[in-house]
Amino acid sequence: MIRRRMTGVLSVLVLVSWTVACAGTPPEIVGEVALVQPNESVPLARTLEFRTDQPAIPEITVSDGSREWIVPAADVPGTSHSVPLVGMRAATSHTVSIGLRGESGSRSEDVAAVVFETPALPTDYFPPIEVTVSDPGRMEPGVTMFSVLGWGWNPPSANNDFGLLVAVDEHGEIIWYYQTDRLISDHRRTERGTILYQHAHGIVEIDMVGNVLAAWEASGLVDELPEGVVPIATDLIHHQIQELPSGNLLTLGTEVRRFESYPSDYRDPTGARAPANVVSGIVLELSRDGDLVHEWKLIDLLDPYRISYGSLSPYWSREGYEHVEGGTYDWGHSNGVIHDPRDDSFIVSFRHQDAVVKIGRQTGEIIWILGDPTGWGEEWQQYLLRPEGDLTWPYHVHAPSLTPEGNLIMFDNGNYRAQPPSRRMALEDSYSRAVEFAIDEAAMTVREVWSYGGPGGEHFYSAFMGDADRLPVTGNVLVTDGGNLFDAEGVPSHTVVPSRKVARILEVTGGDSPEKVFEIVIDTGAPPGWSIFQADRIAGLQLGQGLH
Repeated sequence: MIRRRMTGVLSVLVLVSWTVACAGTPPEIVGEVALVQPNESVPLARTLEFRTDQPAIPEITVSDGSREWIVPAADVPGTSHSVPLVGMRAATSHTVSIGLRGESGSRSEDVAAVVFETPALPTDYFPPIEVTVSDPGRMEPGVTMFSVLGWGWNPPSANNDFGLLVAVDEHGEIIWYYQTDRLISDHRRTERGTILYQHAHGIVEIDMVGNVLAAWEASGLVDELPEGVVPIATDLIHHQIQELPSGNLLTLGTEVRRFESYPSDYRDPTGARAPANVVSGIVLELSRDGDLVHEWKLIDLLDPYRISYGSLSPYWSREGYEHVEGGTYDWGHSNGVIHDPRDDSFIVSFRHQDAVVKIGRQTGEIIWILGDPTGWGEEWQQYLLRPEGDLTWPYHVHAPSLTPEGNLIMFDNGNYRAQPPSRRMALEDSYSRAVEFAIDEAAMTVREVWSYGGPGGEHFYSAFMGDADRLPVTGNVLVTDGGNLFDAEGVPSHTVVPSRKVARILEVTGGDSPEKVFEIVIDTGAPPGWSIFQADRIAGLQLGQGLH
């Protein structure tokens, strides 16, 4: 008799039947079938575990009554099978049907079916997701994955020990989530089907059922790291992570430098001076062993004395450099880095320089600077891209990425829309947008080719965070409007605490008249609320997985 064991489920029903689909001796299950919840960190995921009497490839189908999908098969037949199951909705009954295909081509269909119910979503502390638009026929295929932060600097206005990755289907329904005790910012799906995510001190790689496969942490400001964590020789790791084609990791680190005579007043950026501790970003290329393959110290490439609005903020004094006597300034606030494989270069965004900069990976030299030309010294004039046609410079940008055509698209937060000492844009007039630029490196020119939001479009304003990605199949754009702030009267604000944070993800069509085909909103109606760091559209939660 075959026993079936289920672990971590609410209700179970086991059905067994045998259908031989072709000649030969078909594989059979021997012993028990176990349905296991591998990690509490991914409550909706399960692992199906069983053995067969001969080498076989499992053929697994999951159904919840309205959706059905095939779990990608193993490449090599085996007798011990552990199949991750992901994509299930909360508080829903699911049927997992098992078939087997032998090495000779013999097949057993409908060998066993396991029925189980997933748990409900948490009710004590979890973001409420409202679906306002869903037009699957016009959407980019796949699943939307995003990081959610109940984030701020002062308790009780935030939960800084709560990290969350969420995946929703085309209808905006949650089909996977991962919860941890550290805030999650950037995340990337690898070609192996794993997830790399970045937190305030390092990087973690997990599989889709929540197993931690590797972890790296900055070692510069701590005496000891947790066991099993690979040290990285930098003070802090922040904002972005990407796996390079070589398998190395690309991210951002930090350093602090002392300047005895530094700009101290936005109203007089070339005059008033005072001693200052200045935090700057470092582009890091790491081996998976944690070795620094290359590092590019960004303050050495750009003008350390050029300040934009935000450059004199104390951000890092509460994000890792609390111990620095006299506090710190946030000169550049590098918040994004990507690799451009076309010429083996890096593209880095600087929130507090209102600029995006391209740097040669081999040479470590600037290739171009995209941004407001105000305040750049003579040494940097040669790198400034000249605008062609009607162009609005981006300010306080996030998340640069390359489109399939090679253009540069980003989220233009739009804070202040001015350079010191010019007058800042009034808060009530401020706007954000997704914007795409075409760059001619030979001519050193830049042209604005597409945007969504801003004057003449849908008006929204994210004072922080945000993302924009051109999607490869439809040409749509996925926009993360991740950091809207409102005061108690519902008026837009620049202050994270005690404002109410509201976030949304929307997908719009390309072309001259973009239309919304998908939108989800997270709004608690009261402080502290939630923000979204960034979102990606991925093909599926498992490699080769498709929903039908």
